[in-house]
Amino acid sequence: MKYLIVPFLLAITGCEVLYDANRDKIGEYCNSLNNFDDRNACRKRNQTSYQEYVQQRDQLKKSKSDK
Repeated sequence: MKYLIVPFLLAITGCEVLYDANRDKIGEYCNSLNNFDDRNACRKRNQTSYQEYVQQRDQLKKSKSDK
């Protein structure tokens, strides 16, 4: 049983690392925008943490399965 836990934890951590790396890249793009309003809108869209994303995703899955 414990042999299954380590790969599972690595998979979860790996997803979070990839999500955060992508978020950093998007943040760089947002900062490169010249228009103040566009830059702020981009930053706002990019605020969601991995944990928040997972919660939102799970809520959407649950609401779709309840229908």
